[in-house]
Amino acid sequence: MISDIEEFIKYFHGQRRRTQWVVDAVPPAKATWTPWPGEPSPIGIIRRIAAGHLMYATAAARDYWAVDDFETDDSDWEAAVKYFQETTELALELLRPLSNSVLQQKRRRPDGNIPTTAWRFLMAMIEHEITHRSQLNSYLLLLNARQPDLGGLTIENVRANLSQP
Repeated sequence: MISDIEEFIKYFHGQRRRTQWVVDAVPPAKATWTPWPGEPSPIGIIRRIAAGHLMYATAAARDYWAVDDFETDDSDWEAAVKYFQETTELALELLRPLSNSVLQQKRRRPDGNIPTTAWRFLMAMIEHEITHRSQLNSYLLLLNARQPDLGGLTIENVRANLSQP
């Protein structure tokens, strides 16, 4: 459960930094590449992540669903990265002034189901980013491009450290 907006924003920045490492690893010449027809390009993925930030932050902060028309822009890589950064910052601007009590307030769901607490939509925002970051990282693998080390512990590192005397 998220109970402190400032702590959430700190955690979000950590996730966002990891995503930026993956974004920075995308070769700009491959920004429009797709693994097969109908799949989004790296441009589409980072624009989707940013639109998700704004959508979930608006729902949590204002009990309103703002869905940006991110798919209609066929921008180049630099413009997509700028959109990613600016839209994410807009989302954070909505969250920064919130009091912690807002996190426990119920918010309407767009599907008409039972209202959900605002903090759950912020968790969904993080999960959405992680899902699409993984998708983008998979694209790097398929493109035979450098995949960034996201700074996490791996099973192999832990095993190696545990086996040392």
